[in-house]
Amino acid sequence: MKHICNVLERSLLMSVIAVFLISADLHEHSGNFKIGWASADITPDKPVLIAGQFHARVMEGVMDPITATALALESGSGPSSAKIIMISCDLVSISDGMRDGSPDNLRDNVRELLKHTIPEVSPEQIFLNATHTHTAPLVGSARNSESVYGVELDVLSPADCQKYIAERIARAAEKAWKSRRAGGISFGLGHAVVGHNRLTVDKDGRSTMYKRPDTPGFSHVEGYEDHSLNLLYTWDDRNNLTGIVVNVPCPAQVTEGRFMISADYWNETRIELRGRLGDEIHILPQCSAAGDQSPHVLIGEKAEARMQKLMFSDSITGGQTLAHRKQIALRIADAVTSILPYMKSSIDRDPVFEHKMEIVELSRRLIDTADVNNALRESETYREQYNELISEIRNNPDATLKPRWYTGISQIHTLMKRGESVKERYELEKIQPRMPVEVHVLRIGDMVIATNPFELYLDYGMRIKGRSPAIQTFLVQLAGSGSYLPPQRSVAGGSYGAVPASTLMGPEGGQELVEKTLEMISSLWQVQ
Repeated sequence: MKHICNVLERSLLMSVIAVFLISADLHEHSGNFKIGWASADITPDKPVLIAGQFHARVMEGVMDPITATALALESGSGPSSAKIIMISCDLVSISDGMRDGSPDNLRDNVRELLKHTIPEVSPEQIFLNATHTHTAPLVGSARNSESVYGVELDVLSPADCQKYIAERIARAAEKAWKSRRAGGISFGLGHAVVGHNRLTVDKDGRSTMYKRPDTPGFSHVEGYEDHSLNLLYTWDDRNNLTGIVVNVPCPAQVTEGRFMISADYWNETRIELRGRLGDEIHILPQCSAAGDQSPHVLIGEKAEARMQKLMFSDSITGGQTLAHRKQIALRIADAVTSILPYMKSSIDRDPVFEHKMEIVELSRRLIDTADVNNALRESETYREQYNELISEIRNNPDATLKPRWYTGISQIHTLMKRGESVKERYELEKIQPRMPVEVHVLRIGDMVIATNPFELYLDYGMRIKGRSPAIQTFLVQLAGSGSYLPPQRSVAGGSYGAVPASTLMGPEGGQELVEKTLEMISSLWQVQ
């Protein structure tokens, strides 16, 4: 009997120890690493210009809300703690003043607002990125539509729209920071076919955006496609999932031509993920290097449309439809949830946490006189057309009563200004041959997040990922207002996105960005 009691006592003691160890493991680092989430609806409540096309679009309604999502992270405590606030916005880009020197830009306005509400977080510890939806408000420093599109339209100005959105973004960031609690992270890799290379090359070597491949001259798709999804999961101190960073190498532009505000496929993705994981789950989208990628299908389009019809019989199917958005949402959600059990078993509550931000100067793309002369000739042709259209409107004011009367003239104006910009840059590079850009790298455990302001072609993303010391490298493009950044083969192909009017820098600046980003990442792996 005594032996049995001893066995029971030891068994009870071991159970108590096991419970203690589990509890200790759960809370050992619970005070060191803190996580806070918040989101805000940034949908304008008045008509605005919609960004993302050459022609003007006046908002005609809201298809679905656009959102800013903020994730606040802190390691340690007090003034010396390491901290960061990442903010993802359903916008086409994040104006940052680097491109045009304007002090009135979204990034700095948000930072200025936060200086007063959370002064313990410095401006360089806050970075924003855009999902590059082409159905979001035009946000900028312009005080009227005429200075942007050459015609006066009855809309909220880009400057006033920027103020409206900046205030809501700042409130979300403040809420995320003030709601931070002890938690942990895990990261993993999934796969989903979302983006496709949008450039096809003819047999003569000429590259064209969205040219159909069902022609005798078609040779090949210009570049690589990346179907990986980098995923970062956050957890509270009781192992409950609180949010997910979803890093996808594809802009949000399925239904990009609509005259309605929309987050594009991220709307359906949020709905699908929250339907599976709970309405309280936060989702922070990031667009990885994808300057030459889009969700539009060029090869296998008929098969994709057929599958959409089988899957979503109640929706219009094919390219640029809600069915395509739903299809993408299912693929992303499947990738996120398929590895979720492994993420819950690999939570790190005290990860290495290091952040670095630098203003990096990169070589501008050198423009020769032939490029300038060609651009100016084109610009002059468009100027003549613009002046003719303006004269017609003045002589016939009733023309402005027709729906969307402004689309043609606004596109002509954009093309006119596009050509003039080549000459302006030619003059600028003489006195400022290098362009400053803001680059962030953030190490969390064995993964890293690295930002850039460009529509960065995938070749550069692969160069960074291939040489990064991190187990996983999350690249975040459009964390600023940079232009396309094409590699040499795209410049040689001559497609949209690689011509001088589309770019502020070329292959030389692109490789400098690669090397500097890798240098910054490697420096964090030397910190112990």
